[in-house]
Amino acid sequence: MDHRFSSVAGLLVAAIAMAAACGSNTPYLGPDSGADLDVDGDSDVDSDNDSDGDSDGDTDTESSCGEISVEFEMQTPTVALLVDQSSSMTSNFGNGTRWNVLRSALLDETTGVVKQLEGSVRFGLQLYTSTGGSAGGPCPLLTGVPVALDNHAAIADVYYDADPVGDTPTGESIAAVAAMLAADPHPDAKIILLATDGEPDTCAVPNPQTGQDESVAAAEEAFEAGFKTYIVSVGSEVSLGHMQDMANAGVGADESDPAPYYQALDQEALVAALEEIIYGVRDCVLELNGAVQEGMADQCEVLVGGNEVPYGDADGWQLNDPSTIELLGETCEEIQEGSVSIEVTCPCDAVEIY
Repeated sequence: MDHRFSSVAGLLVAAIAMAAACGSNTPYLGPDSGADLDVDGDSDVDSDNDSDGDSDGDTDTESSCGEISVEFEMQTPTVALLVDQSSSMTSNFGNGTRWNVLRSALLDETTGVVKQLEGSVRFGLQLYTSTGGSAGGPCPLLTGVPVALDNHAAIADVYYDADPVGDTPTGESIAAVAAMLAADPHPDAKIILLATDGEPDTCAVPNPQTGQDESVAAAEEAFEAGFKTYIVSVGSEVSLGHMQDMANAGVGADESDPAPYYQALDQEALVAALEEIIYGVRDCVLELNGAVQEGMADQCEVLVGGNEVPYGDADGWQLNDPSTIELLGETCEEIQEGSVSIEVTCPCDAVEIY
């Protein structure tokens, strides 16, 4: 999947219309329409307006079926940006410093991933450092913004006012952010995106950089608490061995099936890594306010961007449970990478509205 593009819209906004064709062409005007309907074909109007012409007050549901609209919600993921604020972030990187290029990749008003997705992803920021570890005062030193939707401006205010200084207590910082996420009641997926440019130290030992075990342990504990951690190296100074250990710990993988890690050696690779991680956390699950009836999912039609996608196909869609549709493969990638319409239509007897 090629993530090298410059503009991605934010929130996917759509509605599911469950359109029905159940045996009658009579229009449904709704219970409060005030209209009398000649529904029995004899050119007179049922005085009880019961829709079946027998004056018993009942509605003959077999002879009429209107359009049913079903709303759905995309899951709203949380991305906690954990950014290394150590002094080495002032090193040259492409046309700027590591600090400035990373900040632009995240926050640029036109191309920044936070700006583009702030309406559909809950972003938060924690810049982390220390001044000589615990001996120099509180450690880790965190400066940040709590997670929220539409958070670009608040994050930019903090990020642009800060400068790199000090050390890299990565493990303690991961643990602190995981605690923040644990206290956040939002139910959908939450991840930590760690962007760093060097080997970690600790609050107890700020120099030399021997905090690898503590960082891996913190990522493992965050995963056990329900939060995946993804690491992006800004430059080449994080060893590949540590990158792999962190990648595995962050998602619960092991050496038999190692997780991908992201080493960005230039600005283009950095942008691609950030986009791949953040777009990937946007779930392709639609939560319906109704239930598709058993055995009738294949009678429904799903359109993404106006194009039909197949049921039960690796690049189509599936019904996870009666109230949950999941888009798969290339269809999922399409909605993760842009703003597209989603429409689902079913026969009216195939869905029950809550």
